[in-house]
Amino acid sequence: MLLRFRVLPLVFFISLLSGCGLASKAFYSAGDKLFQPGDDAVASMQTYSVAQFLQPFTLNPAKASSDYLGKWVKVRGVIVDIRRMSGIAGSYYFIVTMRDEQNKTDKRLTFNFGSHNSADVESLSNGSIATIIGQVHQVQDSTVPTLQNPKVVK
Repeated sequence: MLLRFRVLPLVFFISLLSGCGLASKAFYSAGDKLFQPGDDAVASMQTYSVAQFLQPFTLNPAKASSDYLGKWVKVRGVIVDIRRMSGIAGSYYFIVTMRDEQNKTDKRLTFNFGSHNSADVESLSNGSIATIIGQVHQVQDSTVPTLQNPKVVK
C-alpha cells in the first residue's frame, strides 16, 4: 500500500514529462511569434549582406555592439555550415553559419536556432543563399555578433 502511494505520483510526474517536448516547442514557438518582428516589419527591413552588416563591427566593435545589441536585422548570404548541438537533458539546438555572397569579407555570421525552429533549419542547405532575420545578441571575440531568435525569410 505504501509503495503504491510513492510510485503513483512518480508515474504521474514521468507521464507529464513525456509531453514536455511538445509543450516546450509550442511555448518557444509562441514566444518567437510574440517577440519577432511581424511580417510587415520584416518586409520593410533593410536587407544587409554579411559584409555590410559586419563592417561596423570591424571598424569599431565597441560602438557597433552598443548600437546593435538587441536590435533585429535581416541578412542575406550563403549558408556554409549547419550543426545540430546537444543541450541540457536531451535538448538540442542548431548553429547556422553564413558567409558573404560576394566574398567581400572572410568573417562569418552565426545564427542560433532553437530545436523548435527545426523546420526553418531543414529548409536550408550548405551552399544555398538565404535571408534570415535575427536579434543581435552577443559579440564573440569583440568583432562578430551572434544572432538569436532567428527566422528564415521566405
